Amino acid sequence: MALELSQLLDPESVAIIGVSENPSRIGGRLFKYLTKHGYKGHLALVNPKYQELNGVACYPSVSDIPVQIDCALIAVAEKYVLSVLSECADSHVGSAVIFSSGFAEMGRSGKEAQNKIKELAKTKNLRVCGPNCIGLINFNSHTALSFSQLLEIDTLIPGNIGFISQSGALGGSLVNRAQDKNIGLSYFISSGNEADLEVSDYIKYLVLHDQNTKVIAAVIEGFKDGAKFIEAAELALTHQKPLIVLKIGETEVGQKAAASHTGSMTGSDAVIDAVFRQKGVIRVHNYDELFQTASLFSKGRIPQGGKVGILTSTGGGGIIMADYYTKLGLAVPEPSLETQDLASKEIAAFGKVANPFDLTGQIFSDPDMFKRCMKLFVEDDNFDIVQVNVSMVAGESSAQRASMLLESIGESTKPIVSWWAAGSLSEPGIQLLNGSEVALFRSPERCAAAVKSLVEYYQFLEKYSDPAPSGTDTDYSISAQKAGELVATGDKSLSEHQSKALLDLYGIPVTREQVAKSPQEAIRLAGEIGFPVVLKIDSPDILHKSDAGAIRLGVNSQEEIIRFYDEIIANAETYNPDARINGVLVQEMIREGTEVMIGMSQDPQFGPTIAFGLGGIFVEVLKDISLRVAPLSISDAEQMVKEIKGYQILQGVRGRKPSDVEAIVDVLLRISRLAQDCKDIITEIDVNPLIVFDEGCGVKAADALVVLKTHRRGKAYAD
Repeated sequence: MALELSQLLDPESVAIIGVSENPSRIGGRLFKYLTKHGYKGHLALVNPKYQELNGVACYPSVSDIPVQIDCALIAVAEKYVLSVLSECADSHVGSAVIFSSGFAEMGRSGKEAQNKIKELAKTKNLRVCGPNCIGLINFNSHTALSFSQLLEIDTLIPGNIGFISQSGALGGSLVNRAQDKNIGLSYFISSGNEADLEVSDYIKYLVLHDQNTKVIAAVIEGFKDGAKFIEAAELALTHQKPLIVLKIGETEVGQKAAASHTGSMTGSDAVIDAVFRQKGVIRVHNYDELFQTASLFSKGRIPQGGKVGILTSTGGGGIIMADYYTKLGLAVPEPSLETQDLASKEIAAFGKVANPFDLTGQIFSDPDMFKRCMKLFVEDDNFDIVQVNVSMVAGESSAQRASMLLESIGESTKPIVSWWAAGSLSEPGIQLLNGSEVALFRSPERCAAAVKSLVEYYQFLEKYSDPAPSGTDTDYSISAQKAGELVATGDKSLSEHQSKALLDLYGIPVTREQVAKSPQEAIRLAGEIGFPVVLKIDSPDILHKSDAGAIRLGVNSQEEIIRFYDEIIANAETYNPDARINGVLVQEMIREGTEVMIGMSQDPQFGPTIAFGLGGIFVEVLKDISLRVAPLSISDAEQMVKEIKGYQILQGVRGRKPSDVEAIVDVLLRISRLAQDCKDIITEIDVNPLIVFDEGCGVKAADALVVLKTHRRGKAYAD
C-alpha cells in the first residue's frame, strides 16, 4: 500500500484528463493551481482540443503520454469516467482522483456506476480517490491536486497535521480557516464517496508512511468498514499519532443528509462514541474545535498530569477558565509556596498570589512583570499545563505581550495555551502567537475542551492494553466448537436454559436449574435445589416470560408447584399457541445481590457491541449503560463498569458492602469472547439480570436470552 498511495499522495508525474484553458472550469482550475503552487514533478495534459497549454504538452488521450504517470486527475463528465479510468488502468497509471459527481450520492443508478469503479480499481490494481471529491494537497511538496478555491491563497503553509475529510467543500473551508491562523498541514485529502480508498486507508498511510505527519484530523460522515477504521485507530494509537475526529451525522436528520451526500452509512452514534473512547480517538463537536485541538496536539508538548496553572490579566477571565477546567475534571491547584513567595514581591499589597493569578492593571505600568510571573508559573512543579489569559491589549502592546510570553517559556516542555479574549485591535499579538509553540484560542470553552483532550489522550496511552481474553485457563477453542453445536439448531433464539448452557461453556456462572416435564418432576427438582424456587416457562419462542404470565417467583411448597406448573403452561399456550415448549424451568431463588445487565448486539458497521449497566429502571428508563465493541481488553471492561452513573451503587452505599466488580469484569471479557467466536451465528445476547454478590463472592446469571442471526429482532442497546 505504501508505494501505491505514494503515487497518489506524492506523485512524481501527474496527468490532468479533461484539462481546460478556462480557469473557471474544474480542468482549468486544476492546471492553474498545480502550476501556481510550484508542482515540481512531470505534468502532462489530456484533451484532444489542444496541443499545448501555457507551454505544457497536451495529448489526445492518456495512452498517448510518453512517460509513466503516477496520478491521473479525471475531470470529465460522469458518463465518461469509467472508460477514462479503464484507459488509465490499461496505461499502467498508478492512481487516479475522480472529481466527477453523479455516483452513490444519487441513489441506485449512481451506486451501480460507483460499484463499477470499485471493481475496476480492485481488478486493475489502481488506487482511486473519490469520486465526488475535491482532490488532495501535499503541503510539504507543494503538490496541489485539487480544484478547491482555497488554493487562491498565495502560499501553502506546511506543517505536521494531516487532514482528511469526506466532505469536500467543508474540508476546503476548514483548511482555509486553518491556514489563516498559520496552522500548517502536511496533507489535505478529500475522500469523497470512497469507491476505493476510504478514510481509514489514508489514516493508515499517514500513520505508517509519512514522517511529516504527527497529528491526524478528520471530518467523517460514515464508515464503510468499521473493522478497518478500528485497525487504523489502533495503529494511530500504537504510533502515538493523535487522531482527532469531527463526526457529523449524529442525529436522524443528519444521518439522512449524510446518506444523500456521500452514500455513507453513519451508524449508531452511541456505538461510534464508544469506539472512539475505546481506541483513544479524540472526538470534537464543531469545526473550530477540530483544528484548534489538532493545533494544540501538534505542538508536541506532553502534559505529565492534569494540573493547570492560570495566569491572567483579567480577574473575570481567570474565574471563567477555572470554572471550565474544574467542570471538566481537571485540577486548578494553588501555586507552590516558593512561587507564592516570589510572586508576592511582584504585585501590589492589594493583590493575592493564587490560582488563577490575577496580575491586575499593574501589568500595564510594569509590562516586564508579566514575563517574570509567567516564568514562575512555567517552572512551578504544581502545574502540568500553563494557561495564559490575555484581555484588551491593543496594537504594538499586544505584540510585546506575545513576545514576552514566548520568551518566558525558556527550556520548558510543558504545554502552554493562551485564551486571547480581545478582537481586531490585538491582531499584531494574535498573529505573533499563531503558528508558535503556544496554542492560541479565541474561545474559553474550546481552550478548556482541547486541554482536557490533551490530558486524557496521554493518560489513555499509559493504561491502553491490547484486547485479551479473560485470564483463566479456559480452552476457548473447545468452547467455541461446543457453542457452535449448541446454537446450530436453525431456531430463531435459544430458550433460557439453552442460553445459560451457552454461557456456562464460557465459564460464566449461572443459576442452578433443570427443566421439568411434569409437576412431579418439578417437585423432585425443587427438592434437590432447595426451596424457595423460581418457575419459568422454557421456550425458544417466548422471549418475555413476564408478558406471557409464565413466571412465578418465591415458590415455597409442593402444593404451589402443582398449582403454578399448570398455570404457567396454560398461560404460555394462550400467549403463543405455536410456541415450542420444552417444559418448566425450576431454578434456584436468589435473594441477595445487586442486579446488573450485560448484553451484546450486532452493530451493522462495528460488529459485536457489548453493553453494561445496572438492571431495572437504570437500563429501561434512564438508559444508564456503557458500550464497547468486541474484543474487549481488561482495561475496556474495567472502564465500562466505572463509567456508568450507577457505579456508586456497586461501590457500596448506605451501609451496603461493595459489589464484586472484578467478577463483573470477568463476565464482560467472557461475553466478549463468546460474541467474537459466534459473531456469524448470534445477533444478540441478553444477560439480565446478572446478580452481583458482595466483593469476593462472584456473580450468577439469573436470566439469559440468545437470539440467532436467522431472526434479527433489531434490538440496539444504544437506542
